[in-house]
Amino acid sequence: FGIFGFLFLGGVFVFLIGWSLIGIILNFYGFFLLFRIFFPMVIDFIRKVTVLGSLLNLPGIRSLVDKDGKSNNMV
Repeated sequence: FGIFGFLFLGGVFVFLIGWSLIGIILNFYGFFLLFRIFFPMVIDFIRKVTVLGSLLNLPGIRSLVDKDGKSNNMV
């Protein structure tokens, strides 16, 4: 589960005790760290979907999504 999962669950706990902004920030950061290896596979899948793939190929979005022109696909 690791530290990233604890960050995610810690964000939920902090949110529930009333510190909503800090909880949401911890939640997003923990989610990003927990699933960062999975994101390139999701982006490759979205590129194969007709409408969403064309949106990812727009110039501004493409520069954000691309990392050295290719993703780290584990499959």
